[in-house]
Amino acid sequence: MFTLQLSRTSQKALDKLPPHAVKKIVTHLEEIKSDPYRPRPLADIVPVEGSETLYRLRVGKLRVEYEVCNSERVIKIIKIFPKKRKSGYR
Repeated sequence: MFTLQLSRTSQKALDKLPPHAVKKIVTHLEEIKSDPYRPRPLADIVPVEGSETLYRLRVGKLRVEYEVCNSERVIKIIKIFPKKRKSGYR
């Protein structure tokens, strides 16, 4: 089981979202704590191109970008952002 760490940027993004969106994100984050790599119904996970440790989780129209540290068993939530168009990704 992994633990979650929120960055300041991701915490600020969560604070600005409506309560129903925050609840959805928290549900999805709880789901990835057991296995942050494998996509499944509540966790649409895609590796970020150009990085071996960064992943992107789709939550409706929002995206959660996170880094997995296997040695520490920690998932670091880097940022939470709305998907606007395809060019919004790295």
